[in-house]
Amino acid sequence: MSERSVRLAPRRRDEERTPYRRVWRTAWIEALFMMAAAVIVIVVYRIANPTLNAEAMRLFALAFGLLPLGLWALISYRAERAAPLPRERLVTVLILGALAASGIGLPLIERLFRVEDWLPTAGGLNRLIGYTLTVGITHEAIKYLVLRYSVFPRVFRSRLDGIAYAMATAVGYATILNINIALNNSLTPDAAALRITENTLAQVAVSTIMGYCIYALSQPDVSILLVPAGLILASVLSGFSVVFRGGLIISGIGTTSSGNNAIFGLGQAVFLIVFLYSTMNFLILNADERDRLRRRPEFE
Repeated sequence: MSERSVRLAPRRRDEERTPYRRVWRTAWIEALFMMAAAVIVIVVYRIANPTLNAEAMRLFALAFGLLPLGLWALISYRAERAAPLPRERLVTVLILGALAASGIGLPLIERLFRVEDWLPTAGGLNRLIGYTLTVGITHEAIKYLVLRYSVFPRVFRSRLDGIAYAMATAVGYATILNINIALNNSLTPDAAALRITENTLAQVAVSTIMGYCIYALSQPDVSILLVPAGLILASVLSGFSVVFRGGLIISGIGTTSSGNNAIFGLGQAVFLIVFLYSTMNFLILNADERDRLRRRPEFE
C-alpha cells in the first residue's frame, strides 16, 4: 500500500465515526416510510372500499396527519439523542414552527389572503404567481424567521445543522397544516393520506433551501443576496407544489377519485424530495470540500 493510501485511510475512518447524526439518512428513511404509508392506505382503501361516516374519516385523517411528527420523533430525534454530539433545541424549533403555523401562517393565508376564494379559478400562470406571493412566501418566510430568531447562530456548527433545524421546523409547521386539513375537510382515507403526504414532503423538502442559506449567514465571504434569492426560490417551489397539486389532484379528490390521480400527486412530492435532497447534499459536500482545501497549509 502506498504512503498516500496509508495517509488517507485514517481520514476515511474518522469520517465514518462522525459524532453527529447523519441528517440525510434519517430524512430519507422518514420520507420513504411516509410514502409507503400513503401507498398502503390508498391501495387498501381502494380494494376494501369500506363505508365510513364523516366522523370516522376525520379521525383517520387526524391520525395520519400526526404520522410525520411520530416518524420524526422515532427516527430523527431518537438518532439525534443517540449521537455522541447531539444537536440541541431541535424540539424547540419544531414547537415554534407549529406555533407559528397556527398563530401566523394559517390566519394570513385563510383570513387575510383568502386564497381559496380567488386563486383556484385563475389561469395557470396567475395561480403560480399568486400562490408564490401568498402561500409560498408565507410558509417559507415564517420557517426562516423561526430559525433566524431562535437558534441562529448559537447552535450552528456545520452546514448540515442548518438542514437539520430547518427540517425540524418544517415538521412542526406541516403538522399544524395537516391537522387543519383533517379538521376542515371531509376526505376519504386515501385522499387524506395523499394530501397529507404531499403537504408534509413538500414542506420538509423546500425547507432545506433556507436551511442551507441560513448557515451561510455566518460565513464572511457569502453574498448578502443569497438569503433573498433562497427565499424567492423556496417560495416559487412551494407555490409550484400547490398549483401542481391543484391541477392534477384536488379536482379529482373525493369518493370517485382515481388511483392514477393518487400516483400523479405522490409523484410531485417525490420529485421535490429527490431533487432538493440531492441538490442540497451536493452543494453542502462541495462547500465543505472547498473549506477543507482552504485550510490546507499551502493555502494559509
